[in-house]
Amino acid sequence: MMIPSNREKVQKHKPKFFFELPPALKSVNFSCFVIGQSLSFFGSWMTQIALIWLVYQLTNSAVLVGVAGFTNQAMGLIITPLVGVLLDRWNLRYVLLTTQLVSILLSSILTFLTLSNNINVAWIIAIGTIQGIVKAFDLPARQVIIPRLLDQKSDTYSAMASHSFLINTAKFVSPMIGGLLIARSGAASCFLVDSISYLPFVSAILTIKVNPVINNSLAQKPQMWKNLKEGFVYAYEFLPIKYLLILQVTICFMGMTHVNLVPIFAQEVLNGNAETMGFLMTASAFGSIVSGIYLISRKNVMGLGKIIAISAALLGLGLIVFSRSTNLEICLILMFIIGMNNTLTLASISNFMQSILLDEDKRGRVTSIFTTGFLGILPFGNLFFGALAGYFGVDNSLLFGGACCILGAYFFSRQLPKIRKIVHPIYAELGLITQSNKG
Repeated sequence: MMIPSNREKVQKHKPKFFFELPPALKSVNFSCFVIGQSLSFFGSWMTQIALIWLVYQLTNSAVLVGVAGFTNQAMGLIITPLVGVLLDRWNLRYVLLTTQLVSILLSSILTFLTLSNNINVAWIIAIGTIQGIVKAFDLPARQVIIPRLLDQKSDTYSAMASHSFLINTAKFVSPMIGGLLIARSGAASCFLVDSISYLPFVSAILTIKVNPVINNSLAQKPQMWKNLKEGFVYAYEFLPIKYLLILQVTICFMGMTHVNLVPIFAQEVLNGNAETMGFLMTASAFGSIVSGIYLISRKNVMGLGKIIAISAALLGLGLIVFSRSTNLEICLILMFIIGMNNTLTLASISNFMQSILLDEDKRGRVTSIFTTGFLGILPFGNLFFGALAGYFGVDNSLLFGGACCILGAYFFSRQLPKIRKIVHPIYAELGLITQSNKG
């Protein structure tokens, strides 16, 4: 009972600035980790952009762009739920160290193949499949470890928001630089930068302090399938997580796949080149930065449910209007709106989920289920929308995706009263200011 009162006393005597450093970033341990990983994401985004552009230039086929996107992430649907069980058992430091070293090797191979003119779609698909396996371990491990770097549980929202902000900062810079590098030096330069960008994160992984998990129930339950079932049952029965997951799957399948369609839209609708694609992706990433600043400026998780519903609806509306536009300047503004609301929706879902999940020994499994909703569903979305764009045009595909995002937002908004009622006691346990009209 002392925690809320102490927190309120501190807040009363804080000087009020326009922007205050989030509590989580005051921890050297957490800051070292999150800055290192944001640098690695900088290279990863450049490689993703370069691969999409390279496939389209090699094949001139929207369908094959979708196939390449599918193979890069399809393994996530198969193995990510099992990964969650393993992450609740394994040493996360070793997991992350292994995934970074393998990623360096894969990016180096892409660099060599491209420079030697031996790159082809078969190589891209093969390497993309391995990258998908690595991501299935890497992405959930990065999120699971974050609460274990903190001294106070109540700083989890601050940590997740800071994590999203720094990643989106890298996402903002990488398309702009990536587009210029592709246009002037070729895709190999992006792959080379990617292989180097993992090194600071490797250094961070080796130096951070990871708090141990106390009373891990998996120590007494060695059966993997039973542990896996526990994770799915928990996610299904805990209604806030269930509804968050449904919306995330909808947005990833119907909205997030616009990233793979942007290179086709830039060339076919706007009659542009790699730089045009870079400008569009940069506008989207700048929107992500704005949403990140908003999330990091929030004090806590309360009220985030309503933000999720609104941003999902605006994402759908932005995609619909973008699909009907042919002017580059207007498209840049719309891509800013799309990027802002896409990130605001998915980052808010992640922040909300991590903040209300108090059972630490289930964090790995629940996080992996959410990662499956991203890595596992996204490739099918890429495959579906690649085929849809091939048959009905990229503009009509974006229109359809936007309409479905709006329907998903409406469904989630109808569940908000239930969510508020359930999470209110959790806010009290975290020591947050409890208000019954927020959720």
